[in-house]
This record gives sequence, structure tokens and C-alpha cells, in this order.
Amino acid sequence: MLRLLQWADANRAVALDLVRIYLGLGLLARGLTFLADPAAYTGLLPGGAESPFATLALVHYVGLSHLAGGLFLTLGMLTRVAALIQVPILAGAAFLVHLPSVGLLSPAFAFSALVLALLVVLTIWGSGPWSLDRAVERRSARDEAEEEAHTQALARDVRSRPRLRPPAAERLPAPPRPEAAEPTDAPCACGHDRSHPHVAPERSYSGLSGLRFLTGTHARPTEVTFRCGDCGGVVEVLRDDPEALEAFRFERT
Repeated sequence: MLRLLQWADANRAVALDLVRIYLGLGLLARGLTFLADPAAYTGLLPGGAESPFATLALVHYVGLSHLAGGLFLTLGMLTRVAALIQVPILAGAAFLVHLPSVGLLSPAFAFSALVLALLVVLTIWGSGPWSLDRAVERRSARDEAEEEAHTQALARDVRSRPRLRPPAAERLPAPPRPEAAEPTDAPCACGHDRSHPHVAPERSYSGLSGLRFLTGTHARPTEVTFRCGDCGGVVEVLRDDPEALEAFRFERT
């Protein structure tokens, strides 16, 4: 018993998943009953006798919403959206159907209000660890971490390669280097400049560049910061120089 209490205390978020699964199965069963016998529920809705076709269509809409929302809640997929869709339906059932007909203290109104409150909780807090939402989130975080580790490994490999310099007689004069928009007083504590193998460029992109990444197109950084890998100091910053920034254009592969 003590181990169970310790596990429950360390996994409080699991309680949210248990409530979600129970609520999803209940809504799924409710949707099946609505669709199996819609005529039995038309009399519960106000104005059902005057407009039977509209009332029957509303019953089918509620049944399909409960069916789809209950399935999504049970699986924990798009939990907030699935719960939010059910909120207006349960609010109408509690305050427009049960409250006027059977009163505030009736079990039907109390149950509808309870389901409504649980749906609001799931809409705000989402699902717990036992859900497809969290599985997709963990997979995305793992992919991003692997991509970042791969990028850092490539950068370390490039920095570790020896720089081959031709003989002095064969060297061409270096082209004029564009001035940095915000040069520091000293390159860094190590005295490196941006051509040193231990200095790596850090690219910064605008929001529009991020949209271009999604389409697989190229993007030019808005700022490049040269940072020393030994001391962590900023060697140079390039900004507002399109020609210099063009050399650091990122290409999504």
C-alpha cells in the first residue's frame, strides 16, 4: 500500500489521464446510444415537437460529436480540441435541457455539470503522460535533440580540420572583409578572430525565414554571431550587411 501511495504521489499527472480515459469512454458510449436511437432523445430537447427535423439533426450532431470527441479523448489525441468541442454541448444539456426541466438539485443536472467541469479541466490542462499527444511531443523533442547533436558534431568536425595554407608565393591577396556591425573591443579572451577554427558562427533568423524553412526554401540569416568555442566570448557580429550575410545562407536538406 505504501508503494502504491508513493507511486501515486510521484505520478500525479497520471490521474489526469485516468479521468480523460474514463470521460472519453463515457462520451463514446453516449454517442453510440444517441445514434442508435435518436428518436428517444428528441423529446428531451426544447421545441422538439414544433421542429422535429431540426431536433433530429441536432441529436445526430450531438451523437457524432460525442462519438468522435470520446474516441479522441480516450486515445489522448488532440485532447484540448476534443474537450473544447464538447463544452458547448454539455453546457446546453446542463443549463438549457436539464436545469429548466428537472431543477438544480436533480441527478441529471448534477451529472451534466460534472462532465462539463471535467471537460473544462481537460481543455485547460490537456492530457497527461499516457496519451498520444505526449508521445508525439516526446518524439518531436527527441528528433530536435538528435538534429542539434548532429549539427554540433558537424561543427566540431569542421573546426577540428587542419587549415591548409598554400606557400607564400602562391597565396592570393585576401579580399576586403566586411566590417562587423557591432565589433567588440577585443576579439575574445583567447585573442582569436572569426577565421580561427575554434570560432563558430551562430545564425539568427527572422520569423519569415522560419516560414521559408517549412517550405524547404533557402533562408538568409538576419544576424551572424561569431563565438569562440574555448572561452565563449563573442568575436564579431554581422548585421545589416546583405552581402556578408549571404555567405551564411542556410539550406534545409
